[in-house]
Amino acid sequence: MATSPCNVTLLLLLLLVHQHLTTAADERQLLTRIKPVWRAPPVLAAWNNTSSDHCTWPYVTCDTSSGRVTGLSLGNTNVTGPFPDAIGGLSSLTNLNLSNNNITGAFPTSVYRCASLRHLDLSLTHLGGELPAGIGRALGENLTSLMLDGNYFTGTIPTSLSRLQNLQSLGLDGNYLSGTIPAELGDLTALRTLWLAYNWFSVGELPASFKSLTKLKSFWAANCSLTGNFPGYVTEMPELEVLDLSVNHLTGSIPPGIWNLTKLELLIIYANNLTGEVVVGDGAFGAVNLVMIDLSSNHRLSGPIPEALGHLPKLETLSLYYNNFSGEIPASIGQSPSLVDLRLFSNRLNGSLPRDLGKSSSGLMYVQVDDNEITGAIPEGLCANGKFQSLTASNNRLNGSIPASIASCPTLDRLILRDNKLSGMLPFFF
Repeated sequence: MATSPCNVTLLLLLLLVHQHLTTAADERQLLTRIKPVWRAPPVLAAWNNTSSDHCTWPYVTCDTSSGRVTGLSLGNTNVTGPFPDAIGGLSSLTNLNLSNNNITGAFPTSVYRCASLRHLDLSLTHLGGELPAGIGRALGENLTSLMLDGNYFTGTIPTSLSRLQNLQSLGLDGNYLSGTIPAELGDLTALRTLWLAYNWFSVGELPASFKSLTKLKSFWAANCSLTGNFPGYVTEMPELEVLDLSVNHLTGSIPPGIWNLTKLELLIIYANNLTGEVVVGDGAFGAVNLVMIDLSSNHRLSGPIPEALGHLPKLETLSLYYNNFSGEIPASIGQSPSLVDLRLFSNRLNGSLPRDLGKSSSGLMYVQVDDNEITGAIPEGLCANGKFQSLTASNNRLNGSIPASIASCPTLDRLILRDNKLSGMLPFFF
């Protein structure tokens, strides 16, 4: 007896429905196995077998056509306990975020079974121990984001991470990693974010291979025991938005090309051993998106403060203290439209404070110029925007009377002017 086409179609539909229901049941079962590992936290109260559709549970994302779990976003939900092995059974998982929780134990190798995983965020948990040597081979080439920062990982950075050729974000900062920074990380040419800061690395230079990381947007390698000259290849990273190489032992001068990085917003290189003048170079100043410049505590940066810094339209913070800068503070600094925080203390600056300081910036709050050789009067307009909070200018050669606008500034809560030649009335609370 022949089978009609309608019957065949119906049979196939029934098989597909059965497969979907079976898959859904399996995925739901895996999720309910996660819950007791974390002692059934209140945030997972809805995760139970009486619910008809696990894809509607909080923190769960599914492929609606198959019912398979594709995402678990449990960041900052205060779950506590070890990493549940059941997560490894979610074979279609692409996004796993367990950040900022109290998850203990070693790196969970059960995630290796999640062959589709693209984003893995285990930052700010309590995981520790050495990272597996084969982590890069096992996680697979689909991975684009690996965030393991703010944990207790020890040992060296596995060179196998270089196998993650599609990786765009790598966060290893705030751990206890040791040894040298592996040159193999320079093979990760798709990287946009590289965070290595605050580890226990051995003294050494940044790998020359990092020159290949031309797509980097955020490079954070503060407190990494770095030595050698300031890495000139960062000037060849046109996408760079954040560069933080602070608290290291870098030497040499700041390459002029750094001021041509048109997307750079944060330049933070304080507490190194950099020397020489800050040279902006010829031509147009390209780094017009800078919001923060911190070159402080290098002690031997010298010469004049470049006038071009005052022409940066978005600059909010300029920190040049504990250096050897000399000459006058450029008038352009006083006209900087977005300036909030100006810290120039402990240099060899002379001349007067810019007379327009405070008038052009709608947000100026802090001026710290102690321990220089500054003369002249205190600018009248420091409190013009109604937000000014702090002026410290002790141990200079300021003269004249304290402006009435300072004496009556309602937002001022700190005024230190000792060891000058000033006269006039102080605010009543000083």
